[in-house]
Amino acid sequence: MYRQFILLIFLFLLIIQKQVNAQQLGTYATVSILTCDPGMDVYSMYGHTAIRVKDEAQHIDAVFNYGLFSFDAPDFMYRFAKGKTDYLMGDEKFGSFMREYVEDKRSVYEQVLNLSQEGKTHLFMALLENDKPENRQYRYNFFMDNCATRVRDMIERNAGVTVHFTDNHPIESYRDLIKKYHHHFRWIDLGIDLLVGKKSDQPVSAYGQMFLPDYLKAQFAGAKITTGETTQPLVLETRTLLLFPNASTMSDLPWPAFVFGFFFLIVAGISVRNVRRKKNTDWLDYWLFALSGLAGLIIGWFTLYSEHPAMSPNYNLLWAFPPNLVFAAIWRVKKWRNYSRYYFYLVAALLLLSLFVGQQFNPAVYMIMLMLLLRCGVNLFGNRYPFKP
Repeated sequence: MYRQFILLIFLFLLIIQKQVNAQQLGTYATVSILTCDPGMDVYSMYGHTAIRVKDEAQHIDAVFNYGLFSFDAPDFMYRFAKGKTDYLMGDEKFGSFMREYVEDKRSVYEQVLNLSQEGKTHLFMALLENDKPENRQYRYNFFMDNCATRVRDMIERNAGVTVHFTDNHPIESYRDLIKKYHHHFRWIDLGIDLLVGKKSDQPVSAYGQMFLPDYLKAQFAGAKITTGETTQPLVLETRTLLLFPNASTMSDLPWPAFVFGFFFLIVAGISVRNVRRKKNTDWLDYWLFALSGLAGLIIGWFTLYSEHPAMSPNYNLLWAFPPNLVFAAIWRVKKWRNYSRYYFYLVAALLLLSLFVGQQFNPAVYMIMLMLLLRCGVNLFGNRYPFKP
C-alpha cells in the first residue's frame, strides 16, 4: 500500500513537471509578429495582426489571434451597431493560419522579436492564460482595442523588457488613416463617414496609430528595447512569408461623389427650368427633405445609442436633420405654406453652420448639401410670384 502511494505521487509529479516543461520554451524558440495584407472582404479591408510562437524542439508552431468573431452569434449585427461586439482570442496551427492567406492571395510578413528565453516563455505563458475559455472574450473597439492593439499590449506587458516606440507629431486623424484603405470600398467609405463623428478627426499619436496592422508593423520595425543599460532593436529579422500583388483595386462601382453630383445637376436643372416657367416643384422638396430626415434618424440613433466613442458628436445631423421628415409632410399642406416656408431659413442656417464645425464630411455629402441649399433658395427667393400648380 505504501509503495502504491509513493508511485502515485511520483506519477503525479511527473505529469505536473511535463506540463510545466511544455510551457517552457527552448533555447532556439522564436516569437514573432505576423502582419497580413488587407483583403477584398469588408471585415479584412484593414489587414490583420497575430503572434506566432515556434519551438521545433517541442513541436510547437502556433498562431495566437485576437480577431475571431462569428456572424452567427445572437444579435451580432445589432450588438455591432451598438458597439457591444465581443471578439475572441484563439490559437491555431501555423499551417492552418497560412492556408487562408494563400487562398485569398494576401501577403504575410513576419517580424522575429529580439527577446530573451525568459521573456519568450513569459509571453507564451501569458498567451496560454489568455487563451483559456474564461479569458478569451473581450469587448472590441475598432480604434482603441482590436486585434492589432491587443498584440502590442501583450508584448509590452509580458515580454520582460521595456519597449520604446518612435514618436511623431500627430498630423493624421483616425478618419485620415482608415480612408487609405477604402479605395475599393467607396460606398463603405461613405457609410463610415456618415456614422463616424468629429472625434475621429482628432490627430492620432504614433502609438495610437497601431490600431492598424500596417502601422503596427512599421512601429515595431523601428522600436527599441532596454535591458539594463543596453538598448537593442526589438525586431531581429523581417521575413516575407507570402507575397502577392496588392489586391486593393479600384471599385467598378461609381464613386458616391459622382453619383450625387449627377443628382445635383438634375435637381439644379429642374429647379432652374421650373423657376423660369413659374411652376412649382413641390415633389422635389418632399423627396429631398423626407430622405434627409430619414438619414438623420439613422445617424441620430448611432449617435445617441452606440457605445463607439467616435460616433458622438456627429455633425452630419446638421444636414441630415431628423425634423426634415416631419417638415416634408407639413409642406404638402398648401394653406400652411405662408408659415412653414420659414423652415427653409433654419435649414439653410444649419447647412452653412456645418461648414464651420470642424468635422470632415464625405465629398458626396457636399453634393447633398448643395441640393438642399438650392431648394431652400428657390423656395425663399424664387417664390415671390405665384407659381402655377
